[in-house]
Amino acid sequence: MNISLADIKETIQRNGWKNLLLAVSGGLDSMCLAHFFICNKYALGIEWLGVAHVHHGLREGSADLDAELVEQFAEAQGVPFFLKRLDGEALKAREGSLENNAREARYQALRSIVFELQDKNYLDCHGFQPRNDMQTVIVTAHHAGDQAETVYLRLRRGVTLTGLRGIQMVREGHDDFPAIFRPFLNISREELTKYAKDNDINWREDESNSDTKFARNQIRLQALPNLEREFSGASAQLCRIAKKAAPAYEKVMAIADKLFSPMVVSTENGLTLDTKKAKVSLKGGMDEIFRLWLDKQGYRFPIGCFKGKGFVSEIRNLSYRTRFIVKNRHIIRIYSKKSATDI
Repeated sequence: MNISLADIKETIQRNGWKNLLLAVSGGLDSMCLAHFFICNKYALGIEWLGVAHVHHGLREGSADLDAELVEQFAEAQGVPFFLKRLDGEALKAREGSLENNAREARYQALRSIVFELQDKNYLDCHGFQPRNDMQTVIVTAHHAGDQAETVYLRLRRGVTLTGLRGIQMVREGHDDFPAIFRPFLNISREELTKYAKDNDINWREDESNSDTKFARNQIRLQALPNLEREFSGASAQLCRIAKKAAPAYEKVMAIADKLFSPMVVSTENGLTLDTKKAKVSLKGGMDEIFRLWLDKQGYRFPIGCFKGKGFVSEIRNLSYRTRFIVKNRHIIRIYSKKSATDI
C-alpha cells in the first residue's frame, strides 16, 4: 500500500485540523513523514506546519547529529523548528523501564511545545505562530511495523479488548493533552524505504535500535522475524487483529455508555457516580465492561478489580497507583492524583 494522500486528507478534513506539529526524530519513518506533509501541505488543506525534535539526552554525540539533521531539513524547507532537550540522567534514575520513561517524557515534551504555541505572547523563530482558534495536533510516524510489534507485545503480556486495538490512528485530544494523529499506520517500513529513496531523503539510524535489551527491539529484531519464518504473513495478521478489534471496542463502549452514563452526575475534578440513578449489574462479565468504560473515561484499574460485585453500588473504596475510588453511601467518586515522578 502506498501513502494515500486522499485517506490522510479525509481524516484531516473530518477532524477540522489546520495546525500540525510533526514529531521528527531523524529516523527513516519520521523523515518521510516530514517530507510528505511539507510537500503536500496545501493539498491537505493545512494552514500551519511545525517540526519538533526531542533530544532525550541519552546518547552522546549521535543524538546531537540527529537534532542537527532535523533542524537543517526544517530550515531548508522554511518550516519552524522546535527543539526540546530532556535530562537523560533523570530519565535513567526514574522507576520503571527506560524505554517507557523516555516515551512518556517525549510526549510530554511535545505537549509542552503545543501549549507554548497557544500562548499569545509566544513567537517562533519565524516570527509567526499557528492560529490560536484552531487546535494544534501532534503527528507521529508510527507505521505498520510498530503496530505489529505493539499487538505482539500486548498479546505476550496479556491483553484485553482495549489493548487488542493496538496503536490508534487518531487519539482524541482533551484539556490536558492535544490530539495525536498517526497517518502511516498502514504503511510498511519497506514502503517508507522506497519513498525515501525515490525522494532522496536522508535519515539517521539510532544505534540503540539494535540493543535487544529493550523489549521493542527484541520483538522487532528477533521475535517477529522468527514468527514470520514459521508463519509467513504473521505481522500483517497482527495488524489485521488491531484493525478488527477497534470497531468491536467502539460497539462495546457504545453499549457501556448507555448503561453507565446515566449514573454520572459530575465530571469536575474526577468522575462522580450516583448509583441511585441506575441499577446496573456487574455479573456475567459486566465487571470487565465497567472497567473498560472507566478506562475510556481516563481512569485505568487492573483486570479483575471489580470481579465478584453484583452491582455498581457494591463497589467499595480502592486505589491503584495514582487512581482512587471513594464510596460514600450511594455516591462513588473516581479521581486521579499526579505522581511525584510525572514529567
